[in-house]
Amino acid sequence: MTFLEAILLGILQGLTEFLPISSSGHLVLAQTFLGLKEPLVFFDVMLHVGTLAAVLVVYRDAIWKLAMGGLSTLTDTQFWRKPVSTFNTSTELRFVWLILLGSIPTGVIAVLFKTELESFFHEVRLVSVMLILTGIILQLPRLRKQEVNNADTPTGKLRTWHAPLIGIAQGCAITPGISRSGTTISLALFFGIPAKTAAEYSFLLSIPAILGAVVLKIRDIEETTIPFYTVGAGMLAAFIVGYVALRFLLVVLNRGKFSLFSYYCIALGLISLLVALIQ
Repeated sequence: MTFLEAILLGILQGLTEFLPISSSGHLVLAQTFLGLKEPLVFFDVMLHVGTLAAVLVVYRDAIWKLAMGGLSTLTDTQFWRKPVSTFNTSTELRFVWLILLGSIPTGVIAVLFKTELESFFHEVRLVSVMLILTGIILQLPRLRKQEVNNADTPTGKLRTWHAPLIGIAQGCAITPGISRSGTTISLALFFGIPAKTAAEYSFLLSIPAILGAVVLKIRDIEETTIPFYTVGAGMLAAFIVGYVALRFLLVVLNRGKFSLFSYYCIALGLISLLVALIQ
């Protein structure tokens, strides 16, 4: 992989990680068209670290508020006297709990099916089909009319039983071609969760998922043949472009145009599938 190719893939990752069009699916197609034959799962994970940094920057205030609010509740003597009632009144602590609860099924899926899911990075036809499936999933929120509620609390209408289901959706999105943000946000919107809360929960839920992926792939550092400065260039490009893309997505969500990305996913999936069948 050349330095320029790493930057281009970083830009692609930044654009597609937050837009609901599957970053991993685009990365597989791009690597195929660039003729890159070596395994690039580790590089893909490192690009996700770059976009993770964008999440931390965009949601820094929310993360700080959750951390301080949760710690404040835990250090309050009232919490230890009446933990259940205090827990229910602390929106910050409850939101953190929902993130942890949603992360459990994602982690289980990643550990149990890690090898099988990684093998899909070489299956262009499968990735194409998954892109089409993502397009269908993005139409899911249209089945339920969303309520406008810009003043909702941090947890909004997010219920305890929503968390594991969204976590399962995130786990399934490890498959290249299925958009993580598209799947989790679409499901949250379908549950009637306001767009602002759906996006915040989806992207904060991605933090432990990406960190977990890095831990699982850390052993591959010695196996990769890509120079570290090349990997770093790709990560930086992913961070910068990812920050802009995330801000753009939040505007699209607030305007209720989220499902428009489905047409792009279906079109790209059909085209790439046709090309793969012809070759």
